[in-house]
Amino acid sequence: MKCFRISSVLLVLMLRCPAVTIAQLPPGTNVDESKVPAYLTLDPLKDIDGSIVRTPQQWWQKRRPEILGLFEENVYGRTPANAHIQLRYKVIEQDRHALQGRAVRKQIDVFFTPAEEQGMKMRILLYLPAHAAQRTPVILGLNFNGNQTALDDLAIQPTPVWTKPKGSQELVHDLPADNSRGTQTQQWQVEKVIAHGYGLATIYYGDIEPDFKDAAQYSIRELFGAPGQNARAPAEWGAIGAWAWGLSRALDYLETDKDVDAKHIAVTGHSRLGKVADWAAAQDQRFAAVLSTESGKGGQSLSRREIGEPVVHLEHSFPYWFCPNYAQWVDHDRDIPADGNLLLSLIAPRPLYVASAIGDQYSDPLGEFLSAVSASRVYTLLGRPGLPADTAMPDVDHPLLQYQVAYHVRTGKHDVTAFDWDQYLAFLDLHFGKEKNK
Repeated sequence: MKCFRISSVLLVLMLRCPAVTIAQLPPGTNVDESKVPAYLTLDPLKDIDGSIVRTPQQWWQKRRPEILGLFEENVYGRTPANAHIQLRYKVIEQDRHALQGRAVRKQIDVFFTPAEEQGMKMRILLYLPAHAAQRTPVILGLNFNGNQTALDDLAIQPTPVWTKPKGSQELVHDLPADNSRGTQTQQWQVEKVIAHGYGLATIYYGDIEPDFKDAAQYSIRELFGAPGQNARAPAEWGAIGAWAWGLSRALDYLETDKDVDAKHIAVTGHSRLGKVADWAAAQDQRFAAVLSTESGKGGQSLSRREIGEPVVHLEHSFPYWFCPNYAQWVDHDRDIPADGNLLLSLIAPRPLYVASAIGDQYSDPLGEFLSAVSASRVYTLLGRPGLPADTAMPDVDHPLLQYQVAYHVRTGKHDVTAFDWDQYLAFLDLHFGKEKNK
């Protein structure tokens, strides 16, 4: 097993953090690096039959489809073959002089059924630089609490959100309180993104499926299920698959927007929605780059490294995120055949940014870094500069930006901050170029 050097500053912080966070974690959760048992990292360049992938052709024709199938069978489930819809949308609001003339704001309803307004739909909030000389690259991601939380802009039409009142078994779908406006401004940094020459598009993830157990009847998954089916099939897609499907439908719309450079759409997400961004880009190669923040176990980290959030917690708390087959890996984390490094390898050769936080031991920052290094071998095979195999995990707040695979671990907790966005924008400049600003 290859050993990786850990910077002394990082090691000190990793040893200190568990004392701060351990009370928030389920009993028995390991956050002690010295107690990680031996494990085998899966090889992205070794087929299931043991043969070594030596050429790009072998990767594209055999190994990549094989890895995709492993995630469909064991983690996220398979997107149904019939999950295709005709693009139907309506621009419900547009202001080409928004934010005191600095931005173009659009709000677009994308309809999932021929019933349009009377059926299921999602609403895209899109901001673009007002004075772009040409089509604009866009960063696309789902949000947790409604489009109105992304920015304190009174013109944003509030998104009805799903809640479950305390003591109730029923979900409520209603407009949020007005004081929710702008409560996620730090996490989205809309004005910074616009000033830097990029567009930003976001959608409330509950428009696609509510994030609750036993809420599948409100999900787009109901549109494509077999009539009369009660129990879920072993490899049936879960909420992560549904949310990823929704991102692809947003990309369908962005490809039609004459203000958008649809060849340069970066997908982003944090935490569970980081898993969604990873899986969306793994399946849909139209996404030109991935910016994934702390997607953790079941995402970009290594589940086989038994530290941080275990499969048992994910399966107990969020079984609907995954396919039913995922349950077989409870207490068998070291045996899972589809791990974070393989997930990230499916992004190759597109630009990939993996971001961690030193105060987020549940996501296992070191495991996220090791995944990025392992997946970089596929980038090298495909002629792109990933993280070199002997790369040391960087010091806190010292990003590695110079490769096709970027990484940082920052000060702070499980969150998205201005620091994250500064690095993402600098990274996209390297790969999307400065033409957008001319």
